Amino acid sequence: MDFCNFLNHPMPKTNSSKEARPGLIPGIEEFLEKLNVPRDSDFDSLKALVEEALKNGEQALESPVPKRWQDKLIEGFIPQGASVLDVGCGEGDLLTLLSDSRKARVQGIELNQEMAMRCIERGIPTYHGDLEASLGNFQNQSFDYVILEETLQTLQHPIEVLRELLRIGKKVVVSIPNFAHWRVRLAFSLGGRMPKTESLPHTWYNTPNIHLCSLNDFMDWIQTDKVKILNGWSLVSGQLEKYQSEHNIRAEQALFLITTGK
Repeated sequence: MDFCNFLNHPMPKTNSSKEARPGLIPGIEEFLEKLNVPRDSDFDSLKALVEEALKNGEQALESPVPKRWQDKLIEGFIPQGASVLDVGCGEGDLLTLLSDSRKARVQGIELNQEMAMRCIERGIPTYHGDLEASLGNFQNQSFDYVILEETLQTLQHPIEVLRELLRIGKKVVVSIPNFAHWRVRLAFSLGGRMPKTESLPHTWYNTPNIHLCSLNDFMDWIQTDKVKILNGWSLVSGQLEKYQSEHNIRAEQALFLITTGK
């Protein structure tokens, strides 16, 4: 049974309340239990329960996303002594980690003045300014790795930025939230409101996210620009997995290591 059939047909009955419903996408079983969904519920009943959960502000629609899960993953494939530019570096947590453990030569770009100052206080060379405007100042292939972590969806011109990163870095690390995750789809289609999860924690009126995309959307750009994926990982129900095409509905977030296909 696929997800669409699951939403449009009664759920199969079983003898045990703990027995998993066959064929369900990982994470849906736990979600249904949090909403106390009876096993013989139909589509309308499920819709009403989701609407009630959203109305009451319950956390049943949140995805289990470990904080800064990308950092240790990135640390694992950055070689000793590599040069690293972190675009949208925040307070410099990742660059500090890479500087300490990989002896990386690091630099950051950060728009928020307080965060940029914190980076400088930690000894990280940091440019304070708009990252989209500042990328033109960097020479071609001037860094071994350029990192864009949880920032792509906040940019005015995300494709132009990705192309600039591939120009500046020999390899580029990009992580994105997946707007096509099944929890997000369920919140929007059944709840009738813009989804709010750990990956997308803001409400519609104060979100910094202006260009949300799915993993399939990202793959469309990869194909159009003939970009080469060196490796990819997905966060599925809080667990790290190698990226697969089926993750467009299963993954909360994903991270890719890419380079120019030329």
